[in-house]
Amino acid sequence: MNGPSAPPITGRLIVGGLLILFGLLFTLDNLGVLDAGDVFDYWPVIFIVIGVVRVLQPRSEGRRAFGFVLIGLGIVFQLEQLALISFDVVWPVLLLTVGGILVWRALERNRAPAQAPDPSRPTLSDFAFMGGVHRVVENPDFRGGEATAVMGAVELDLRGSSIVNSPAVIDVFALWGGIEITVPPEWTVDVKGLPLLGGFDNKARSSVREAGGPGQVLVVRGTALMGGVEIKN
Repeated sequence: MNGPSAPPITGRLIVGGLLILFGLLFTLDNLGVLDAGDVFDYWPVIFIVIGVVRVLQPRSEGRRAFGFVLIGLGIVFQLEQLALISFDVVWPVLLLTVGGILVWRALERNRAPAQAPDPSRPTLSDFAFMGGVHRVVENPDFRGGEATAVMGAVELDLRGSSIVNSPAVIDVFALWGGIEITVPPEWTVDVKGLPLLGGFDNKARSSVREAGGPGQVLVVRGTALMGGVEIKN
């Protein structure tokens, strides 16, 4: 007879464990058992632990790749905390990391099955660098696309569009910037983004769905690195 399966390692479990650890360290510091200041020199280990969890229990190949990114960043920051490398080395590593993420996302899209382009049904492709892009999309057969904001903002208004073949997929990447997507109330939004020192905020509420059908589904996936992505009606 098989025993009960082990609980999955989730973000809530990790955060709870870290809070317990920090509480224990502060308690031992107040009792004079150890110096918590020295212990907190190892804060980058948090990145490494989360990265290892992402690698061991990925939901997708993209999450596994970002797990390795977190492990790499944690190692670099830890070496800097221990004065084994200079802070001047950290910024180039961050640039390499961000560039690697962008290249990975581009290659990931190229690995998707190729389809013949249809000029009458264009896909979305917006890029904002230290500036802003505001686009109103009215497409009766919206199929998705990509939006990138680097130290800038991208605003997409999709309220005049419809999804014929669900799901439509939008790949997003926000670095020190924000992406705002406004969708019709009849759309169902599925967010599969990865926040790294950033966040995804899904405020969209579906009010109309076809009886017995999947309805119009929009999948928003990608990365918010020290940036934000908001979806609303």
